[in-house]
Amino acid sequence: VSPQPPAVIAKTYLPKVANVITFGGNSVLGQSDANVNADLGQPFGWVEAQLKSRSNSNPHVCEWVPAEDGVSSSSTRPLGRAAGQALTMDCASVAGGNAPVIGFAAWSRRVAANPDASYGRVVEHSYGPVPGTVFRDALKDGVEGPEMVVLPTGSFQMGSPVTERGHFNDEGSIRTVTISKRIAMGRYEVTFAEYDRFVAATSRRSPRDSSGWGRGSQPVIDVSWNDAKAYAAWLSAQTGKNYRLPSEAEWEYAARAGTSTRYSWGNDIGVNRANCVDCGSAWDNRQTAPVGSFAANAFGLFDMHGNVWEWVEDCYVNTYTGAPRDGSARTTGCGSTTSAVVRGGSWSSLSRSLRSANRGSSPPSDRINTDGFRLVQDLDP
Repeated sequence: VSPQPPAVIAKTYLPKVANVITFGGNSVLGQSDANVNADLGQPFGWVEAQLKSRSNSNPHVCEWVPAEDGVSSSSTRPLGRAAGQALTMDCASVAGGNAPVIGFAAWSRRVAANPDASYGRVVEHSYGPVPGTVFRDALKDGVEGPEMVVLPTGSFQMGSPVTERGHFNDEGSIRTVTISKRIAMGRYEVTFAEYDRFVAATSRRSPRDSSGWGRGSQPVIDVSWNDAKAYAAWLSAQTGKNYRLPSEAEWEYAARAGTSTRYSWGNDIGVNRANCVDCGSAWDNRQTAPVGSFAANAFGLFDMHGNVWEWVEDCYVNTYTGAPRDGSARTTGCGSTTSAVVRGGSWSSLSRSLRSANRGSSPPSDRINTDGFRLVQDLDP
């Protein structure tokens, strides 16, 4: 920085560098050539870019120095300084695909009228999977965990107006909630197959599949809030990632998927869009449906309405007064006898209980055939 550091140093984090670095001229897919395409309006240069495989076990580091330094080798290549110049670096292919890029770019701004006002700038950046990306983390035995979908960040109106059909008083008052932390959510409700692997590894109680409804791809039922949290802790230990129950706000944000209607597809339940008492499906008021039996919402999530109620992290309070607005869970004052929130309705619920804003509650120890869950994973900032 010239002539001296400013009193306040502002950090600018690019949410992704797909607009600066592309692989194979397309997207970050772990291909062999990385193209730097930037038009900063001023001379610029990459200082370092580190490419890592999905498992972070096969890193490749490419470093450059300014072209005028005249340094060039197999690992250090000259970087042109012309504004907007496209450059290519040769890096070995990154195994595993979906390679994140970690590093920073630096450039200078020259003010001809006032040389003392000229300055340099460094922008730190990292690449993370874009919203809608589906991924699975490997467990220690090599088996893949639940499918997760990266959600966009954003704000939404949580709750429902008194004029909404089926409105209950505990759905108000409506407030703006901002989901600013990057998370991925389970594409489906956790299945028996996924949960049974946890049972086998830990000798935890095995849930019943109720009247022989089947296991496998059926959503796990007969699990308590405590069971769900234990599974999340086990999955975290298996993968090295932070899995947890979603907060109530995160759940409603994901269920709405950008909508403000009663359901993510509109204000009417329609026919065969979900599994409930009056949804018009083959499983109505009889049993659970295999996960993914109905269309996904705009975020790529299945069965957010119906099939099974889903445990969330929050304790139940019959008003949103005093509830967090940052998307975090309400946990203050939750004792062992406090009910936990469940969301989404089930195969035995009337369609009004499937509304995005609807709230239910159960004791954390309850294990019944209408309750299941899905998880979220905290992603790097």
